[in-house]
Amino acid sequence: MGDVVRERVEGKLRGAGHQATPQRMSVVGALCEEQHQSLDEIRARCPEVGLVTVYRTLDLLSELGLVRRMELGGRPRYEMAERHHHHLVCESCGLISEFEDCPLDQGVISRTSPEFRVTAHSLEVYGKCADCG
Repeated sequence: MGDVVRERVEGKLRGAGHQATPQRMSVVGALCEEQHQSLDEIRARCPEVGLVTVYRTLDLLSELGLVRRMELGGRPRYEMAERHHHHLVCESCGLISEFEDCPLDQGVISRTSPEFRVTAHSLEVYGKCADCG
């Protein structure tokens, strides 16, 4: 896990009044290894951390805006929330790929619902990858 990510996570945890325990940092390390992981994949990367602790850590990191929980391909997936991007999900093989050019026009939302303040958004596009055609 990169030192920059570790420092950012530790700082955000402590700033919110939480400890950066070895178990929490182990979950963060697992999340840093790959994007779009299922709970089972995260657990396999940190088997020394109990299931309840993994759940609680993911919930806490999500609340703090450090981790994104997404419903991709019919089950929850997790990733570090380091950069803004969206997802293409193949309905046949489950392949998940990313794209960064955001087609959402925040100005349209502001004009249509001025009383609503957008704090975040996600976009998942479902279809078939080139291999599944």
